[in-house]
Amino acid sequence: MQIIRTQVTEDQGGTEGFLVEFLGDGGERVSVHLAQSESGGLSRDNALVKAQVILLQASRFGLSDDGEDKVSPDAPEPSDAVESLRQEQEDGQHRASALQEGLEDTYPASDPVSATYTSTAGSSENKH
Repeated sequence: MQIIRTQVTEDQGGTEGFLVEFLGDGGERVSVHLAQSESGGLSRDNALVKAQVILLQASRFGLSDDGEDKVSPDAPEPSDAVESLRQEQEDGQHRASALQEGLEDTYPASDPVSATYTSTAGSSENKH
């Protein structure tokens, strides 16, 4: 999801606070409801920053400091969305690793290396 816009509105859900929405380029929408603190420190100006911090914390939930999952044995099975995200992260790491390996194998070279393999089918005719 590539975030293209954010919206901050007063929350109309019956509590004082704000609704911060992160809108994606594919029509995705992630919403964070922020309740007013007892001190009244939440404002339209700082709601976006607080929502970003909450999303960052949520993205790291269940991960150890080294980025590995730390799931308790009695935790429910991850959803399809979580499995898809994990697969995307692993694929991204694999592509980055393949690119780095290709760069190391061809160093020093003047042309950048590609992490993908392309080929062209040759002619089946014998040339004499």
